[in-house]
Amino acid sequence: MNASDPTARAAIHSGDGDVLGSALAELAGNDADIIVLREAFEVPMTVIVRLYKATRRRLLPDFDYLGHVHGIMETARRRVREFLAQEGFTTEDLDWHSSPIVRDIGARYRVHHLVACLHCDHSRIPILSRTGRPREYCSAACRQAAYRRRRADPAAVAASLDAPDAGFLPCFTGLERRIPSDSRFELVALEKSGAIDIERITIDAADDAKFERHIEDHLWRRRWSAESPFRHTARAALAHLCTRGVNLDEVFLHGEDLHSRVTPHAVGFGCRYLPDMPRLFLEFGGTEWLEFPRVSKAQVLPCLLIRALDHDKLSAFERQRALNAL
Repeated sequence: MNASDPTARAAIHSGDGDVLGSALAELAGNDADIIVLREAFEVPMTVIVRLYKATRRRLLPDFDYLGHVHGIMETARRRVREFLAQEGFTTEDLDWHSSPIVRDIGARYRVHHLVACLHCDHSRIPILSRTGRPREYCSAACRQAAYRRRRADPAAVAASLDAPDAGFLPCFTGLERRIPSDSRFELVALEKSGAIDIERITIDAADDAKFERHIEDHLWRRRWSAESPFRHTARAALAHLCTRGVNLDEVFLHGEDLHSRVTPHAVGFGCRYLPDMPRLFLEFGGTEWLEFPRVSKAQVLPCLLIRALDHDKLSAFERQRALNAL
């Protein structure tokens, strides 16, 4: 968690009518983050406690962190109520999600997309772990019930994955837990607008593939060890591109150009650079992106093949995203 949000403190003097933002700015330290994550986004207390503990320089053994965070939250609620009462409001009068400060905190923790539980369909917020994996169920009970349903009727579950409004496409099947929710929603929006096309493909491993010396040096000496699953996946991806006649000097490989700054082809692992895909397509002549949400040493590697169809629409998407970030 970050220290007191300067954006929230600026709201006190902004005159923009964000009374809730002004109330939150009165809170000390990370208290505003804690109450917003719980009240506005319904983040489970276990996750909030884990976030709180991650900011501590030293963890105390046997300390009741859950009780401590509950105490912080109760104090924050009381102070917000008191501030609102001075302004003639109650908490029932306010829409948490209409506050720019609340939305900023939600975006910072990547919990600002309301999506539905895959089992009960109740709206919830996907909580992302440090690995970027989104929650799919609102409770352990729903997770267990969904497991029983999958065992009973696999065909019905497969059909439910074709739900763009929930950030799902059929090509995500089996990979959806590896793709952060933000990226899923953006891919759905880009495909729906006609800016890109997405296809699920599989690529065979190619550990015995031979590349030019500077490519081998890049893979072997500069990036990954011989036992790394990243190197295994990179060799498979580059061998696949070679069989299609792609010039490997014009490949953007997981954050680095292999040679040229003009890179029509890109390869990404673990969705690390996927949010930058529209910008990289526009700035560096991109036409195609191979994304491996799951990096492993398997002999058959599933990936998403993303093709740029309309650079004007990609540019419009980037402009709108920049406006939304203001």
